[in-house]
Order: sequence, then structure tokens, then C-alpha cells
Amino acid sequence: MALDGARGARDEESREKKKKKKRRKKEEEEEGEEEEEGAEAGGSPSAATMGDGDAGGRGLAGARPRGTERPSAVHGRLVLAFAVCIVALLAVTALAVLLSLRFDGCGPGAPGGAPGLPARGGNASLPGPARRDPQAGGEASTPGAPAARPPSDAERERERERERGPEREPEREHPWTHLRLPGHLKPLHYNLMLTAFMDNFTFSGEVNVEIACTNRTRYVVLHASRVAVDKVQLAEDRAAGAVPVAGFFLYPQTQVLVVVLNRSLDAHRNYNLKVVYSALIENELLGFFRSSYVLHGERRFLGVTQFSPTHARKAFPCFDEPIYKATFKISIKHQATYLSLSNMPVETSVFEEDGWVTDHFSQTPLMSTYYLAWAICNFTYRETTTKSGVAVRLYARPDAIRRGSGDYALHITKRLIEFYEDYFKVPYSLPKLDLLAVPKHPYAAMENWGLSIFVEQRILLDPSVSSISYLLDVTMVIVHEICHQWFGDLVTPVWWEDVWLKEGFAHYFEFVGTDYLYPGWNMEKQRFLTDVLHEVMLLDGLASSHPVSQEVLQATDIDRVFDWIAYKKGAALIRMLANFMGHSVFQRGLQDYLTIHKYGNAARNDLWNTLSEALKRNGKFVNIQEVMDQWTLQMGYPVITILGNLTAENRIIITQQHFIYDISAKTKALQLQNNSYLWQIPLTIVVGNRSHVSSEAIIWVSNKSEHHRITLDKGSWLLGNINQTGYFRVNYDLRNWRLLIDQLIRNHQVLSVSNRAGLIDDAFSLARAGYLPQHIPLEIIRYLSEEKDFLPWHAASRALYPLDKLLDRMEKYNVFNEYILKQVATTYIKLGWPKNNFNGSLVQASYQHEELRREVIMLACSFGNKHCHQQASTLISDWISSNRNRIPLNVRDIVYCTGVSLLDEDVWEFIWMKFHSTTAVSEKKILLEALTCSDDRNLLNRLLNLSLNSEVVLDQDAIDVIIHVARNPHGRDLAWKFFRDKWKILNTRYGEALFMNSKLISGVTEFLNTEGELKELKNFMKTYDGVAAASFLRAVETVEANVRWKALYQDELFQWLGKALRH
Repeated sequence: MALDGARGARDEESREKKKKKKRRKKEEEEEGEEEEEGAEAGGSPSAATMGDGDAGGRGLAGARPRGTERPSAVHGRLVLAFAVCIVALLAVTALAVLLSLRFDGCGPGAPGGAPGLPARGGNASLPGPARRDPQAGGEASTPGAPAARPPSDAERERERERERGPEREPEREHPWTHLRLPGHLKPLHYNLMLTAFMDNFTFSGEVNVEIACTNRTRYVVLHASRVAVDKVQLAEDRAAGAVPVAGFFLYPQTQVLVVVLNRSLDAHRNYNLKVVYSALIENELLGFFRSSYVLHGERRFLGVTQFSPTHARKAFPCFDEPIYKATFKISIKHQATYLSLSNMPVETSVFEEDGWVTDHFSQTPLMSTYYLAWAICNFTYRETTTKSGVAVRLYARPDAIRRGSGDYALHITKRLIEFYEDYFKVPYSLPKLDLLAVPKHPYAAMENWGLSIFVEQRILLDPSVSSISYLLDVTMVIVHEICHQWFGDLVTPVWWEDVWLKEGFAHYFEFVGTDYLYPGWNMEKQRFLTDVLHEVMLLDGLASSHPVSQEVLQATDIDRVFDWIAYKKGAALIRMLANFMGHSVFQRGLQDYLTIHKYGNAARNDLWNTLSEALKRNGKFVNIQEVMDQWTLQMGYPVITILGNLTAENRIIITQQHFIYDISAKTKALQLQNNSYLWQIPLTIVVGNRSHVSSEAIIWVSNKSEHHRITLDKGSWLLGNINQTGYFRVNYDLRNWRLLIDQLIRNHQVLSVSNRAGLIDDAFSLARAGYLPQHIPLEIIRYLSEEKDFLPWHAASRALYPLDKLLDRMEKYNVFNEYILKQVATTYIKLGWPKNNFNGSLVQASYQHEELRREVIMLACSFGNKHCHQQASTLISDWISSNRNRIPLNVRDIVYCTGVSLLDEDVWEFIWMKFHSTTAVSEKKILLEALTCSDDRNLLNRLLNLSLNSEVVLDQDAIDVIIHVARNPHGRDLAWKFFRDKWKILNTRYGEALFMNSKLISGVTEFLNTEGELKELKNFMKTYDGVAAASFLRAVETVEANVRWKALYQDELFQWLGKALRH
């Protein structure tokens, strides 16, 4: 509730006057009161520290000229006033000593008070004694004693905050020093009023928060960062008036605003907190930040928000944890040349004569702060409406809207809302959904409820210049973000340790939702393997990995949980769960989960319980929590080994062990030395021969070693983890591997497409880790000349890529290169090059075939097929000479890269020119990446230096430039040196953005593979400032594994390759 000045302080004075009037004669009361007010105004020890205030705010307000009075009466009043002051001063001093209330205790090493506060002139929160609220009345006293008890373990903390309320303990420590908010207060509703000044990129705000007190406290602690707080007021209700505020200060270490009260708030009462503040519209990527674009030669600006996971506090003081759901009413005042957007529709707009307008938005449902959003821009839009009446709009640059670049995204968003409403049986919860395409954003997209924000490259699609691959990327990002409107926005994880509960589901449904849009693409059954499962198992096979659910004990842990383990491993575990439960039962379980927890928070056990109940109703009694805790609370994954038992017919031995790429790293990792990990593994298994495969059976493996009876004829083989639905690898004895290779060569179609892809990936990974001889995976891919399906080729291409990067700077590299070209040649000749470009009507029919052709052409050009090089050079030369781009859309990126690497500097300059001139975001992306393919080290150095110029390369694209140069064997050392030289700049720019630092560190170091490079990495880690420690430890482990593999296995590999090429 908005408060009016210091009404509470004046009311208190008035009540005190009435008491005194009863003890005095009526004719002396008024003069006596005037005298006392004057004495207090001039004599209070704290009055001099209070500074200048607004009208009606402090003790001086309302003093009248002194009337005539007898000297004895005056003397008596003065003596009485002096005695009262002395007694009050002694009482306050005694209380301060008793409770050890000292402002110099507010921050470690900060004798003057809270350190590091923003200097914003007289209105900033000042260091030294806590600043007194000029409107609250009462004395400014030191904050101090009471503090919430330290957070307990994660489960107890979660249960406490889920409506139980905190236990009644006295506050013993400073509650503002903990990672988590104390839990004594809970927000119910926010009224947020903003005024944005786009001419100087500042904004002012006033937030009024209705809060419920669940436990008695003298402190209001909420999040605030990089804001200048001008005023704080607190009130109980209109009748009771203001709660006296002793002072307030910002505590940067935990990014909180601390309001110190003169009395405790009572439990089970509601209060209203008002904070007036101001801040910058930052030129960065988080909080409330600015971006720009050029239209008709004029640079235009926009302001947009990115609050996940912990950056709402940079835009307004708030309870910035997912558990603290509240409703929001937002008003934004801006210049009339702009429009404003937020989560809800505009309710009313008030236009003013000075060219400003205030948009008042409808109230939101209960929601967390991290997916609140707003934007101020001068974009235009197109719109549509779903069957259920949800208004869908896509906002983008006017020229992009005019070209129809957003039409595809708008069309599929409408269909996806309808799909999810039907699948989940829970309606979309808001009246509208806006999609906003912005030029600069730290992530592909952000799922803000009702206002999803996308970087342009992941939502705008120009049919005339966009490939099928680009269309697929755009599609899956949109599918992901729309899923979040249910998983994340409607039902939110209790705390960041279970962020996979939203990100894992959204990532899994990328494939389910795309299958709905394009049924023939088989995304969930096929593409999921190469794009999710195989990719995350590389990361999760490191000793430096972590569980998908991990404790978040300090602020840096929050950013760390947002990685591919949460997204991709979470999705893989959900897929495994759906497969062993049965998809229809799984779907009903999800419907129940969303219905039970909508508009609230949920933890992983809530999901497990709901899914167990769904199974029980179907007549199956499985304790989902017992099974899945082993997968979510343990890091890594198992490798199952199936061995034929030579001493007993028709019996096999099945063992499980923790899969680690570098065994030596396992002995170094303290958390692994004493752990014997076990999983309950749903192992599906079939027996087959040259013409027949048995029906699928399931064996639950829960011990380190088990014996099982299976009927095996002579010449029959075993295959485990059918279609790779499980999150584990499978190894066999060499006899079984030989039989499987023979089967692939003689008749590969006996095995499903997914099984063929799974065998390829498992074999390469097992060999990389030393579980298999190095030649086994290379023998497997000999059958590819007969393979007509995309997925096995894609799996082989992805598996060969890291092996290629390990070998590409070695003298004998040509032997490996020649072997791969030999496997590719036949299919390359059969498929040829695409003749025509494709339009949307052909996408559905052509996807599998065109993606296969693209994969084979990429392999052929990458490994130096002469015809492929000639064709690429011809196409790019034709473009340069005619200034007409006739290069087929689906292979443009391959042609651009190949042309830049083969031809002279003029081609690089031509591509550079086209990068600047094109307005199509999909084309801009592949042109920029093509520039990194040059063999000219001077050009690569030039590009690296240009990448840090935000006017030339967008901030989010600079990382991709550096990583792509690192993947180029001619630029790997350049990128590595550039990374070290520019680390401070890079870390300042990207350090707070999720993924960005870890993506950069991994991309620059993952293919370093010499002892010298390993030493450089370790030396660099000794000098840097300690941020991103987990990413650097992972990098060291990866480079150590690269060095170890070369020492142990490269000679074995080259010897086999030499023999294979001679035969």
C-alpha cells in the first residue's frame, strides 16, 4: 500500500499529546506542547544526523512560534525535558550494549557499515551508520542483533518454505549474510511502477509489496542489486499506520536490501513495504538492459529484461527466489514514440501532454520473479488466435515483420499452444502470449510467462535464405519455450537444485512437440539420440561431472546448475522414465502433476509420487523415487557389460560400473575414490541372427554383477539398451562385437535405425575410454557405404569429429583422413549435390533425405574429397562473379566455409562484406562462421580482435567466433592465446551469463592435446581470479584425457589404419 509521507510518525506524536493533555491544565497544554516540540527538535541527539526531509517527514515539521510563558514554568519544562532525554539516552545505550547492536557489524571488514554500496549522490544508500528513512519517524539506530538461523539441509529448508513457515527461533545472526532469504516474510502482491528514460538509459521505480509475516522479526530482508534506494517505508494498515523504520542499507555480498525496524513485526500479520529507487538500463545482457538495431540508417534502441535466474533484483527490490510466488501489477511510463510490453495485456493507457504515456498492465496470476518481464521498444507485430482464444503476437523490427520473417514462428506457436493444452489437459493460463525477437540476448530464448523473449537468430526465419537445419533450430527453440509456460511458469521448481524439473522437461518436449508438427521426422525416437543423449554422455563421462540434482549452497552454485547436465541429462532421464513406464501412463502422470501443483512450486519427490500413483492405478507397483534417486542424486552413468558364460550354456554375466573416459581421473577425484556407484537399470535386450531378431525383454539390473539365463544359438548375438532408451552404455565380449559387425555388413536393416546409431556411438566412446580396441568402431563404420538413413551417418559424423580434432595436427593424419574418405566416397557419389532450393511445402517430405545428403557432403568436404572441394569453389566463384547467390540453401554453410578455406583473401573479404550487408539473421550467422574457416592466420587474428567490437559482432556471437577459430587447426593456438590475453574482458562481459563462460572455456580448450598446452592451461589457472572454477577443472580433465589417449592409443590406431588401407 502506498504511504502518505510520515503519517505514522505524526499519529504517534498526536497520541502522545493527548496523554499529556490529561495531566496538564487546558490553558498551559498548547504552549507546553509547543515548547516540548521545540526542545525535542533542537535537543535530540539524533536530530542533527537526520538531514533534510520532505514536508511532514521529521521532528521539525509543524513547529509553531513559541508563546509567552512564566519563567518558572519554562524552567520546569526545560528541566523535565532534559531529564527525559537523559533517561531515554541511558535506556537506549543500555539496550544497545545488551544486544550488541553496532552498525560496524553489518559487513565483514566494513567498520563504517555496509561496504561497496553504489554512490548515487545524496539519494544513495550511504556507508557508515544505517541510513535513516526520512519519512518514517523515530530514531536511527544500529542494525544488529537478530538474525535468522542458518539454513538447514536442503530438504528441511524446502519443506519449511512450502507454507509450514519458519520455526520460532530467536534471530541470533545477521540474516542478510546467508545465501537464502530468512523466510520470516513472504510476498503476496507487488505494485511496480516504472519510468524509463530511453534518452539517457536510466529508469526510476516505486515498488509496493504486500508481505505476510510468518515469524516475528525486526528486519525486512529482500533482494536488491545495482539499484540506488532513495526511500523505504513500511506500514501495517491504514488504521495502525506506519511501522517506524530505523534505517536501511544494501549488502552487496548477498545482493540484499536490509530494512532495520524500531520494533518487531508480528507473526501472522500483513504489512506493506514501499521502496523508491533508481537504476541504469545497463549496456550488458542481464537485468533490465538495452539493445539496438539499425533501420534506414538510423540506430534505434530498446530496453528488455532477462531475470533468470537471479537478476530481477537488478530491476526492482524483490524476494528473488522461485519459492516466493506472488501476483504483480505493473505500470510503465515511457515516451509515446515507444510501446511497452509485459507478461499481461495492457489494461489502460494514460497519455500525457508532454509526449509521455503510462501503460497499466493487468494483474498476473501467482508467479516467481525470474519469469517476470517487460520491454520498451518501437517494434511492430503480427498476430493470430488459438482455438481457446489465446491471443498470440510476434513483435520484431519493422523491416523483419514487413518481410514476413516472423510468420513461421507465429504459425507454429499457435499450433503448439493447442498441442500442449491437449497433451497436458491443462489450459494455457494467460489471455495472451507475446513473442519478442531482440537483436541482443544472452540466451537463445527466455520463457517469461506471457512474454517470451528470443534472440533474433532463434525465431526469425526468411524462407528464401533459410536451410532445413536452420528451420529445425528455430522450431525446437520455440517448442522448448512454449513448454515452459507449463513446466517452469505454471509449476515452478522449489529451488535451483531441481532446475532440471523445468529444463529437462522442456528439452525432452522439444522432440515430442516437433514430432507433432512434423510427424515424419521421428525426432523423439531418432534425432534425440545424436543431439541429446550422445552429446551429454560425453560431458557426464568426466570425473568432474555432477548429479542432475545438486545442492546449491552458495550464490555461484546457482549459475553452475544451469548446464547441459540439467538440460540434456534431465531430458534423457525423463525419456528413459517415459519408456519404462509406458508413454500413456507417463502422460497421465504429468497431467496429474501439473493439475495438483499449478500456480505453485514442486520438488522432484512431488513428481516421483505422482508418477508412482499413475503406475499404481495401472496395476503396476514401482517406487519411482527409489529408482530415480539413483539417477538424479549420483553423478555420471553406468556401462553395462554383457559377457557370455563359457562354463554354463545359455547363461550370461551382466555387470555394471561407473563409466569414466579417463580412468586416471577417477583415482584423482576425491568424491569417486570411496564411492561404489550402483543404479537400478532397466536393461532391454534382444537376441538376433542374420535374418531374425527376438522380441524385446527387460531385465532390471541392480547389482554389480548378475547371472541371467538367455537362450543363445550358435552364431546368435545379443543387443542391449534397445533403441537407446536407457541412459547408459553397453559393452560386450569381443565375440559378440564381431557378430554385430558382421550383421551390419551383411544386412544392417535387421537392426533398427536407432540401434545402428547407438552401436556406433557406444563403440567410439568405449574405445576412447579404453574399454575396447581402437579399431572396433572404425570396423563398424565400414558398413556405412550401404547405409541409406540419416541417423547412423549423423552418429558417425559426431563420433568422428572429436577423434579428428585429436589427430588433425599430427604427421600421420592423412592416413586417418584417407580411411574416412574411403567410407564416404560411395554414398557421396550416389547422393550428389542438391539441385534446387526448397520451400516450406517440401520440408516435410525432404527432411530425412536432405539431411543425409548434407551430412555426407559435409564429411566429404571436411576430409578433403577433391570433387567436393571443386564443387564448393565453383559455386562460391559463381556467386562472386554474378553477384547472384545460387548456392543451395541446405549446404550454404558448407560451401561458404570450404570456399573461404581453399580460396584467397578476396573471398574472405567478399564474405565479410556480405556479412555486413545482409539483414537476414540466418544468413548473417553462417557468413560469420564461414570467416573462421580461413587457413590464413593473419585473417583469423584479425577476426578474433574484431569479435570484441560490439558494433561489428553482437555480444552473444563473439563467443561462437572464438570457438570456431579454436576448432580450426590453423587457428587453435591463436584462439587459445587470445582467450588467455583477453580473459579479463571476456569474463567481465560473460561471467554472470549462464552457459556463456563455460561454453567459451570448453570450446577453446576441448581439443588441446599436447603436454605443452596442458601445462599452459594449468599455469593459466594459477594466475586467474578463481571464477568459473568448475569449468576450468573440467577443461583440465578433458585435456589430460586427450594427452593420455594420444600416449596410449594413437600408435595402435595408426597401425590398424595402415593395414586396413593396404587390404
